[in-house]
Amino acid sequence: MTGLEAINSLRSVRQFKTDPIPRNTIETILAAGSKAASGSNTQPWEFIIIEDPEVKAKLVKPMLDKWLARISGSKMSGRMKEVYDEATEMLRNTAKVPAIIYCCLDLNRIGTGEEVRYASIYPAVQNMLLAAHCLELGTCLTIHGSTPTRGEPEVKKILGIPEHIKIACLVYLGYPLRRRKPPRRKPIENFTHYNRW
Repeated sequence: MTGLEAINSLRSVRQFKTDPIPRNTIETILAAGSKAASGSNTQPWEFIIIEDPEVKAKLVKPMLDKWLARISGSKMSGRMKEVYDEATEMLRNTAKVPAIIYCCLDLNRIGTGEEVRYASIYPAVQNMLLAAHCLELGTCLTIHGSTPTRGEPEVKKILGIPEHIKIACLVYLGYPLRRRKPPRRKPIENFTHYNRW
């Protein structure tokens, strides 16, 4: 698969087989993340890989409780409801997902501007999503457990994450239960401007 083929066919996967992922495969994905650009080349990322089912089971409650509280009473229909239902089911099945990667920022190694922080982690995360896809693994990027309203304090306590480490997002990782077609996207002329708006 070429780089452009990977970009054009990458999509979120929320249902995974339970097959374990070889450690060297995970390390290949992490190495791809480490090649990303970061502000002033600070490379402020820290990755926590959770494979232990007991640890994953402990993470379900804080993330799921906050998520259910967030969506309680929301009026959704059609595709949005389907996506939210899939996200809820994925959270409920967290313990069965082969691996979860918590993608974190070391605040001692990065500037204080929020935009610099996230600009220094998300390129690494995208590299990992693409690398996993090239290795025939599925991924789902989510922000569950990454803010106080999404369970971050509880998750940090469970995982022993120090105060100066900020969870930016997490990636569910595993072999897809089923293959899906490439995602539909708007034509670029719908959102592209040359030289001025």
